[in-house]
Amino acid sequence: MYGKTSVISCTAILSMIMAIIVLGAVPAHAYRVCTFKGTVMDNGWRTMMVKSNGQCAEVNVGWRTKYVPNRRPCIGEVVAVDFILEDGYMKATKVVSLTPSPAVNQCYPPAPPSGSVCRTVGEDTGPGPDSCAPLKPICSTRPPAHVSERSWSPGKQEVAPKPSSTGTAPPKPSSTGAAPPKTSRAEPSVAVPSKRPSAKQPPAEKKIITKTSPPEKVKPEVKEEVKEEPAKEEKTVKTLVGEVVASSPKSLSLRSAEAGESAEVVNIRVGLKTKFIPFRRPAVGEKVKVDYRVENGDKFGYTVQVVQ
Repeated sequence: MYGKTSVISCTAILSMIMAIIVLGAVPAHAYRVCTFKGTVMDNGWRTMMVKSNGQCAEVNVGWRTKYVPNRRPCIGEVVAVDFILEDGYMKATKVVSLTPSPAVNQCYPPAPPSGSVCRTVGEDTGPGPDSCAPLKPICSTRPPAHVSERSWSPGKQEVAPKPSSTGTAPPKPSSTGAAPPKTSRAEPSVAVPSKRPSAKQPPAEKKIITKTSPPEKVKPEVKEEVKEEPAKEEKTVKTLVGEVVASSPKSLSLRSAEAGESAEVVNIRVGLKTKFIPFRRPAVGEKVKVDYRVENGDKFGYTVQVVQ
């Protein structure tokens, strides 16, 4: 009995070991990671087109894809893609951007005024400066000199130009009004042309110009056209007695036969404002009495009463 149980337990252990080996070997062969570098050409919802060595590859991306840095690469960036092959599709597991990010403008404090004086720690401090408006910060991609250089001092580059030693100042005239001494060099004489007296011309006569007002334009008389007012329709209530020939949701057709006249079919419009006595629509063949008004050529019924 003991030998049988030992054999069964050994076979169970061996089968478990073989299953672990088989299950562990399949994922190692299936999930083989490959890497290639290229330039991003197009971005889709679940795909990304990358060009490498003149060939374009379409890589599937999803929620399991890791991006370094944590963003989707833009078109034109150089990236390194780690992918696995599943059913012939390239599924990206990691996308690393190799393009350096552009420099970002940073704000630094403004430079101190050029009139400030630097001193070592321990000297007596002078009176404080007067209050003034705050200066604007300096925004640039590179830090200014007072931020990057530790040995910066105010007014270092402001050097006043020195006057030349060889230059001579022009002589100043004396206060007595005497002329300056003449030099030994003879100056050439310049002939000055003589001016002839000009003959006086008689004064020109002033022309008096009178402005005349332009003739007034006569406005043409506008004839007033007499517009004929359209004849207003009399909105009087009329009464009609007849037999219902046809009935529709918005109208009733009556055949009226008055004394001494031929039968005539009249169309009466009815609606929400029409009052029916009794409270129902008359059936075809019933005799009714209708009170109506004529508006814009149509007859609108206000009261429809069943007579028979």
